Amino acid sequence: MVSSPVTRYPNRPTQQGLLTLVLMSAILLGIATLVSGCFGGLGQSISYPSSPPKGPTGGVAVRALVAKGLEQEHPIVRIAATLQRGNHRISQDLVFDPDTMTASGTLNGVLIGSWQLRIDAYSRGDKLLYSGFASILVEEGRTVSSKIVLTAAPGTLVVEMDLRKFAHHGFVKGKLIFGTDSPPNIVKEFGVPESFQTTVTIDELPSRTHDLRVELYENTYHQHNRIYEGPWQTVSITPGEVTQVSWSPAWGIVEIIGTIDVPPPSPTQVHASVEDDGILLRWAPVEPPEGDLAGYLVYVQLDAFVGYQLVAELPTTKTSYLYRPEPFPDNGRDDRVLIQFAVSSFDRGGHESLRSSPVSISWSR
Repeated sequence: MVSSPVTRYPNRPTQQGLLTLVLMSAILLGIATLVSGCFGGLGQSISYPSSPPKGPTGGVAVRALVAKGLEQEHPIVRIAATLQRGNHRISQDLVFDPDTMTASGTLNGVLIGSWQLRIDAYSRGDKLLYSGFASILVEEGRTVSSKIVLTAAPGTLVVEMDLRKFAHHGFVKGKLIFGTDSPPNIVKEFGVPESFQTTVTIDELPSRTHDLRVELYENTYHQHNRIYEGPWQTVSITPGEVTQVSWSPAWGIVEIIGTIDVPPPSPTQVHASVEDDGILLRWAPVEPPEGDLAGYLVYVQLDAFVGYQLVAELPTTKTSYLYRPEPFPDNGRDDRVLIQFAVSSFDRGGHESLRSSPVSISWSR
């Protein structure tokens, strides 16, 4: 399989912080003289090139403040801090106090300069729940502080594709397109082997419901060489886990393994009814465990090849919405169309739930 890097485009925020960490980085000037050329402290896991670099070292003190209430469904049992620069990596578990929901620790023996810091929170079985990243500049004789916002950990999507129906074509390549925006949020390009069966892996996908479409091309990615454009499908990415999808032409995704598990809950008891002036949508109120519900989002799909479109953002007090379809052209027939609705909830931190199960209404043109 030949696969090109994932291309990501700017997109509106979808998930905000669940955890807040306050980082205080201090260069241990007196110690640096004694440990120059030495790396790491007790309890650290360290990797570096075969010839370890030498130079003045310092330390990074980390204190994590974990938002209470998040541990109720998936208890946090371990929080790890990792500093990385090139192939030099220093990792250490932080001391976690579940009573105060704080974690702290010090990474010693850090060369001065720029580092990438990652904080990961795990539940039982080392299941990754939340992650956050920041750039840290370790300077001699100075104390540096930084704030990291941890969001739900990204997940991995593995798409197993059966493209044997296109074996009569020449050189076939394709794209996985995420998001109905223009330009799309993420585009993953892939090549197709002679067997016309391939597996495409996309790492670091945000943990939420994604709209996904497959496009196939012959020889080049020019519009006139496109030989297949699939309908929009949805796939749910679970924090820190691998979601497997089987795909074949026509209606695309036929199986999804795994669900996303981040607050707030999805709306339930969604019903739609035809009224004199439109289609009335109703659902049961959502009660997040943290009590920070901010509102609801209503999505409508008029055509499988257009995808779901956001039509309304409602406050927490509203659990119904009257949708008024645009008039259809009068073609002299009493045609009816199938309109699908889905509702999601979002909290004050910007986290959007999975969409509800879709409901359909037959609407007269």
